[in-house]
Parts: sequence; structure tokens; C-alpha cells
Amino acid sequence: MLFPISLVLSYLIGTVSGSYFLGKIFLNVDVREHGSKNAGTTNAMRVLGKKLGVITFIIDFLKGVLVAFISKFLFDFSDEYTLLIILACIIGHDYPFYMKFKGGKGVATTLGAFAVFDFKLTFICWIVWMLLTIFTRIVSLASIGFFLSIFVLFTFFGFYSIYSKILIGIICILGIYRHKSNILRLLSGTENKIGNRR
Repeated sequence: MLFPISLVLSYLIGTVSGSYFLGKIFLNVDVREHGSKNAGTTNAMRVLGKKLGVITFIIDFLKGVLVAFISKFLFDFSDEYTLLIILACIIGHDYPFYMKFKGGKGVATTLGAFAVFDFKLTFICWIVWMLLTIFTRIVSLASIGFFLSIFVLFTFFGFYSIYSKILIGIICILGIYRHKSNILRLLSGTENKIGNRR
């Protein structure tokens, strides 16, 4: 009974959208109506400013940390159950019910959750994200690279069951799918870079 309840609570925790609430509280703005129209850190930086953008990242990051920590260390769930808990939180972030299921893309939440799940491998994936961001100045490309690095490292270098690796693959596929509009812009050469304004 504890696990199903945890899944529901994890989804609800995931629905706490940092950019949405910060925009509404401090600027009376729905971040989804401006910029890239995404309720995530990058668009929060663009629409709400750097300070609120950073707070947005922290909120979304800590959601992942919280659910993974509770699942892995407090409830002592198996890796498979913990990954399902993490997936529920990411789905909550991406598809919050009270925002007509139009949320963020799950990068910060995934980073926070996987940092708890396996810090060493996730740290490498974060380095990949940082390097791609620095050298390309395209956050979406770096985020896609982040999800791909998670898939590769956890699949080939992580000592996890096939079921865990399948769940990790699903999380990565979801993360990349959420960047579908960015992928189209990358292919057409029109994706925005850090410092550029459209």
C-alpha cells in the first residue's frame, strides 16, 4: 500500500512548478504565455529574470532530490521502485494537472533525482550538460545530450537490473521527447542561443 501512495504523492510533488508559481506571485505573469512558452528554468530566466530563474531551478531540482531520497533511503524501496517514483515526479513536472498538463521538460528534476539515485554517474552527465552549454550556448542541445549521457552511462556502466535500465530508458526518452520542438529548430538552424533574444 505504501508504494502506490508514494507514486501519487511523487506525482503531486512533481506538479509544484517553480516558474509558474514564482511568475504568478511576484510578477503576475504566466511564464507559459511568454518566451518559449515552457514552464522550465531556461524560459523562467528569459521571462522572469535571472534571480527567479535560479530559484526556479532550485525548486525543480529539489523536487527530484526529495522523492528520490525518501524512496531510496527512508522507505528503502528497490532500484526499480525508486525509478518508478522518480518517473512519477518527472511526469508531474512535465504534465501538471492544474496547468492543463503543460509543464516543463524535466531536466532539473531529473538531475536532482538521479543525483540521489547514483551521484557518481549523474555527476558525469552534469559535466556533459555543462560542457555542451558552454561550447554551444544552446541549452536545449545540452539538455538532450544530458539525457543521452544518462542513457549511455547508466546502461553500459551502471550495475542495474534490466528492468531498471528499461525505466531509465523511458525517463530519457520522455526527456528527449519533451524537447521535440527544440529538435525541429535545431535541425532548421533556428534554435535560440544563450544571450540571443527572439
